[in-house]
Amino acid sequence: MKLKVVAAVGCLLLAAGCDTFGGSDTYAERSESVSLEGTIESILPEERLFKVRGDRGSVVFRAGPQVVNFGEMEVGDKIALEYQQSVAVGMADPADPGTALGEVVAGAAVEGERPAGAVIGSGSTVVEFLSYDKPTESVVIRLNDGTIERVSVPKEMRQFAAARQSGDRVAVAVDRALAIAVTPVE
Repeated sequence: MKLKVVAAVGCLLLAAGCDTFGGSDTYAERSESVSLEGTIESILPEERLFKVRGDRGSVVFRAGPQVVNFGEMEVGDKIALEYQQSVAVGMADPADPGTALGEVVAGAAVEGERPAGAVIGSGSTVVEFLSYDKPTESVVIRLNDGTIERVSVPKEMRQFAAARQSGDRVAVAVDRALAIAVTPVE
């Protein structure tokens, strides 16, 4: 039996496929998803490491302390992982104070069951646009706490960035989801 858990979070930079939901002068969105299915090749219980071999080669993962069922995993088990991230930007409402907001929802398998879990996170804020550097494809922004950061701009968002002027307030929303399940070999 192959169990595939699907959800929508976070930052695993494996080989990814990208879907673009559009870009314009006033709004842009980028979505990225990663799927990995493979077989557990080895487990180092003391370090909480496990190696998974899939179609694209092997990847080593570290199980955090929240993985209560780590001891239930066995060499030969099948594993399925789904990751999705979406970033959207648009012009902020002038009345929006720019307060950073975030939510996280998580779930895990019941103790004694096969390891599985999902995490979904969402966050939004308003930043001040300072400049766009076309040759390096990056923007400089000021966060609510006054911190200034340089951020690389993906292709799907360059038209939006090029249309901004210093002082523009930009609303940024990020949604991430990660789901993982381990199934026994049949």
